[in-house]
Amino acid sequence: MSLQHTPPRGATKKSGKGRPQMEEEGPTEASASVTVMAQEELPKKVMAQEELPKKPKGRKSEMDDLRIFLAAELKIFGEKLDTFKVDLKAEIHATVEQMFENWKRTREEEVKNQMEAVETRLVSLETKVQTEMDPIRHELNQHRIAITELEKCAATSAETVSQLLIENQRLTSMVSKLNDKCIDLEGRQRRKNLRIVGVKEGSEREMGTRDFVADLLHKVLKLDHKPLLGRAHRAQRRRTQDVAHPRQIIVKVLQDHEFDEIMKKSVRSGQLLFEGVRFSIYRDYSTEVFKKRMLFNETKRILKSVPDLKYSLLYPARLRVTYNSNVFFFTEHEKALEYAKVVGNVPTD
Repeated sequence: MSLQHTPPRGATKKSGKGRPQMEEEGPTEASASVTVMAQEELPKKVMAQEELPKKPKGRKSEMDDLRIFLAAELKIFGEKLDTFKVDLKAEIHATVEQMFENWKRTREEEVKNQMEAVETRLVSLETKVQTEMDPIRHELNQHRIAITELEKCAATSAETVSQLLIENQRLTSMVSKLNDKCIDLEGRQRRKNLRIVGVKEGSEREMGTRDFVADLLHKVLKLDHKPLLGRAHRAQRRRTQDVAHPRQIIVKVLQDHEFDEIMKKSVRSGQLLFEGVRFSIYRDYSTEVFKKRMLFNETKRILKSVPDLKYSLLYPARLRVTYNSNVFFFTEHEKALEYAKVVGNVPTD
């Protein structure tokens, strides 16, 4: 069956009444292309029907046949399109699977090769590290042995040091005791020694130092008789021309009762004069004891101004204070000075 020629779109023909009437539009270009494709694939039965002798038909009847024919063609085309879709999908799926398998195989080979290369590299590095680590291990072992020996030596040294510290404490205590004993022995040896301060240089030349001192003590202190003296001499330092500060005279009194009498009368007499010059008599102390006793000078100066207070500095350096029927002893000059400032109403800094 062939398609009859249809006038072009938009052509008009006159109706019976003479009014122009729009010709019905024929099939579109899309429909025509579908029809051409369908004609190429029509079944033999359809093609046979097309070869049947054509019968003249009316316009309406031709349009109906065309619609039926197009519907059949569209149905066949739809079925073929569905089949084509399925086949295309299967082919795409197979192609994708094949491509994926090829890619997967390629990647597996690449990864395998890379892994083999990495493994080879690791083996090489491990061998290199082992080679370089051997001397380090040997050195570490040597250090470990040395550290062990040092720990043993440190433990032994710590024990030795501990023993030495204990021994040092013992020896320090012993030295302190011996020092105190030496000071005490020196003080006992000087127990009956006198220091005469302020006597003019050269006064003893005519009589000798010992006889001069015995005569001086007898006359100034008004003793019953001249005291029996041992050795007497000036202090062992260079003689100076300073008349105001003559060298001290050191005298050893042989009798204890004479020494005590001299000290008592020197305190009671107050001011002692020789040739119109004042001089003083003190006990002779060692340097260490003298320095300790000197630390209490400020305290004694303050206590001297407090009424009804008596004090005395006992040997070697121990301050005794009697105040308001209470007796206090001080061996530390700082505490003694604080007490003196309190009782003497002296403002503190």
